[in-house]
Amino acid sequence: MFKVTKFFKVKKSSFLTLFISAAAIAAVLFLVLPAWTEGVDTERKSSRKAVIVVMDRLSLKDISPEHTPNLNRMIKEGALGLMNTKTAGIRDTANTYATIGAGKLLLSDDAAAFSFNTKSVIENIPISRQYEARIGKKAPEQGVVCMGLPGIKYSIENAGITGEPGLLGEQLHAHGLKTAVLGNADIMGEFHREAATIAMDRWGRVDFGDVSRSMIEWKPDSLSLYRTNYSSLLETFKKIYPAADLTVVETGDLYRIDLISDRALPEAVKKARAEAVKRADAFMGSLLKNINSENTLLLVVSPCPSKEDIKNSSLFTPIIMYGDIGGKGILTSGTTRRNGIVSNADVAPTLLNYFGVPVPAEMTGRPMEVLKAENALEILSEVNRSHVFVYTARPILVKGYVVLQIIIMLLIMAILLLNPGLLHITRPLLLWLMAVPLALLLVSIFKFLPLPLYALGAALIAFIVVSAAYSCWKKEDVNLFMFIGMATSLAVLLDVLAGSPLMTYSTLGFDAMSGARYYGLGNEYMGVLLGASIIGAASLWEKYRGAPPLGVRIFTALFFFLALLLTGHPKFGSNVGGTIAVAAGYLFTFLFLMDVRIGFRQIAAVAGAVAASVALLAVIDMSRSVEAQSHLGRAVSMVMEGGWPAAWDIIYRKVNMNLKLIRFTIWSRLFLALLGALAVAFYRPVGLMNKVRENYPYIFKGLLGILVGSGFALLVNDSGIVAAATSMIFGTAPLIYLVNRVYEDTKKS
Repeated sequence: MFKVTKFFKVKKSSFLTLFISAAAIAAVLFLVLPAWTEGVDTERKSSRKAVIVVMDRLSLKDISPEHTPNLNRMIKEGALGLMNTKTAGIRDTANTYATIGAGKLLLSDDAAAFSFNTKSVIENIPISRQYEARIGKKAPEQGVVCMGLPGIKYSIENAGITGEPGLLGEQLHAHGLKTAVLGNADIMGEFHREAATIAMDRWGRVDFGDVSRSMIEWKPDSLSLYRTNYSSLLETFKKIYPAADLTVVETGDLYRIDLISDRALPEAVKKARAEAVKRADAFMGSLLKNINSENTLLLVVSPCPSKEDIKNSSLFTPIIMYGDIGGKGILTSGTTRRNGIVSNADVAPTLLNYFGVPVPAEMTGRPMEVLKAENALEILSEVNRSHVFVYTARPILVKGYVVLQIIIMLLIMAILLLNPGLLHITRPLLLWLMAVPLALLLVSIFKFLPLPLYALGAALIAFIVVSAAYSCWKKEDVNLFMFIGMATSLAVLLDVLAGSPLMTYSTLGFDAMSGARYYGLGNEYMGVLLGASIIGAASLWEKYRGAPPLGVRIFTALFFFLALLLTGHPKFGSNVGGTIAVAAGYLFTFLFLMDVRIGFRQIAAVAGAVAASVALLAVIDMSRSVEAQSHLGRAVSMVMEGGWPAAWDIIYRKVNMNLKLIRFTIWSRLFLALLGALAVAFYRPVGLMNKVRENYPYIFKGLLGILVGSGFALLVNDSGIVAAATSMIFGTAPLIYLVNRVYEDTKKS
């Protein structure tokens, strides 16, 4: 049983009444707040057709009015997007193609390259018979089969994840629609026919197609020796287009060049790429003349970035939507909720939605939408540059900030153990560390600065924040913490309310290019919000130590509730793990501040409140269409549809990610350093922490609340160590600051 200094009595029955009332208010607010919705047409459209033209390794910089007039025309008359190319493994052709075909992040295998025409005979082996021997299903008479399907499935199984390769084709087949695949990316001595994994069903079957070498031609004076025979490809397309509902066309040449780019000089590779892009664009001009754009959805997709783009951290690839799309501009989706950005997992749901076929719960992607915009290429080129900058700068600045914190914490531990009198030199540094998250949020306004100036700007903003606080309250420690804590948490909340314009381009925010999160509150700033808001509120209570006015108590309750609302509601991103951590941290903090005796009933009530919050989120999310649901609703739908295997997949991925981060990320070192400094401060100098607790009881209670919240963040988030570390700085820094203040006061007396 644990009891903090009492100043205001709260009966258990009153607390339960308060909890029930708060839950009722929460239910009303959660239900009335609008959430992200998408109009999804589920009516079957049998007369429609879809064509995917695959230009693997195409970059946004390859597209221009001068060099790609046909692609440029499609962009002007259709829509352009930046596609995230993340997979469940590395970014390569096999994984990215399989992800598109599955509608969720997936793994594949090198064996995915082995797809053949059913009627082919390879080394005296009839493909149709060998397919039936390996798969146990009858091969389509005029189609293509993926002989590497077992290898793909084994790779997925060995990785410990679930996923259905070929789910797009499976859904189309289940609703009577036909698929086709044409072309290949073969090079000398190697098959590269991964495009079949986009169109195939769960048994590796495609109804129609030709992926044989009749689709390519020998060109000994070219870099890749083989190149696509666009005349043959177009003629075959003309024959198959009327019969197939979905046709996947592999252009191949850019992939071939990229595969062997390390065997030629950069100038030769550049020249070959330019020629390949020019030929592919000319093919698109011919293709456009042979489709009916009024009933055909045409997608140009680049599944994987080139080696050069990966090296330069340019991981978005262009995706063009044209034809029967009902508008022109830029693309978005419910997956990203970002203008101009979509996920590779969105392609399959978009096609299913276009045909009026239900999107299965296993698909994590959402149908793409067109947002009206002019100059799409120019706009998205700028967006791409901004995200490349964030992706490049993030590890440098974040690692620098974390390393600096670790160094300062080690210095503090040494001072506490050897010479506590020197601790005063760290006080400005502790405040500066607390101000850096706010600085990294605000400096994103200047994302076009060179990296050195950007870093200097962040450091300068943090310095200005601390200087402003010092100039107003140099001798009032409580006000310093309250100012930095409240300013930081309010800035985060306002940014979330505005749609995260600053967090999107903050190096401490979520990184859209990495594909972990595209909107809402990422775990880094979730931890910042948790720690900053608690220390800010606790400092406010400290100002009214004797008997905080009713207004302060009401303000704290409403402030915590607003932060919880913005963390958890689907409209703002629904960070489920964050909701649990924030709810637990806030509830326990409020109980500590109210001096409520913590016993079994209180713990049970908090647990019930947290569970009710998550359940309420799930109910709200699941009340919407599958296509409009956020992470939580889709996860619950997957579990309900897939049972324990789906639940295990989610648990496995989250636990595995958390353990991986704890083992390998620098955030775990920071978390240990913060805890270590806190632990040393509890025991050295002897007795000082007890005096801190006596002199600053509410700030001490705030630390306890931060510890609870960071503990929950660590346990329930897939990157919980990050949130735990970012929240702990707002608990450790003030406590060590006050230890020094009490030490000085003790020496004076």
